[in-house]
Amino acid sequence: MTLSDRVRDMPPHWANETIRAFDEDLFRDSLPFVRRRYWCDAGSINVFRIVGTTHASYQNKTWDWMIKNAKKISSNLKEYEWNPDYYLQTAKKGDISFVTLDGLDYYIRQGNHRSAIARFDFHYRGITTLHGVSIEDVRVDWPMFRLYREIVRKQEEHVLPWGLFRESELLSREDTAGWMLETYRIGIRVKTPEKEWRFETPEAGEDFLASVVGTGGRRGGKKKWFSFFG
Repeated sequence: MTLSDRVRDMPPHWANETIRAFDEDLFRDSLPFVRRRYWCDAGSINVFRIVGTTHASYQNKTWDWMIKNAKKISSNLKEYEWNPDYYLQTAKKGDISFVTLDGLDYYIRQGNHRSAIARFDFHYRGITTLHGVSIEDVRVDWPMFRLYREIVRKQEEHVLPWGLFRESELLSREDTAGWMLETYRIGIRVKTPEKEWRFETPEAGEDFLASVVGTGGRRGGKKKWFSFFG
């Protein structure tokens, strides 16, 4: 029985789950607030944590649609039937890569068809881990990112003559052939007509807004706008 036959006769329970769209705009805007960035050219992932793709043609489709209708899926399925053990090998697969912002949800950057095949194949084999793939793991300080957006909003709302700057300083870099890890210190700097402010924590940003635009502050009695950050 071919993989296509199995998909038709015994579809997995997740076959009709939607392949999510990776938000490239959000990713680009959040890069100045990255605390840690890791890359490797031959890592391992749980194929069932592949949740989406950067490829517009496959976003918001289902896995079932992908395995049956994607443009080049037929040729990839033929290759799979000829060499199914390709997906079990630990050697580097230069044609499959992923990006993740939390280390749990992976989005396909390259290898959409092979990723779909791996998901279905591993489901029927009863295994989970795909080896030898390229992974970019980016960790963003989301509270600081949202703080920056809130400051921009307040600046526009009150038409304030601020100079607003995002700061990112490389603290360390470790790498050898095939992998790299960078860590960063991030901050936000605001120049008002009276003073220059710099902060590296959301709490400091809350105090800044409280003092400059009167939002209540952490110790004030008013309701905090900063509750938005959880």
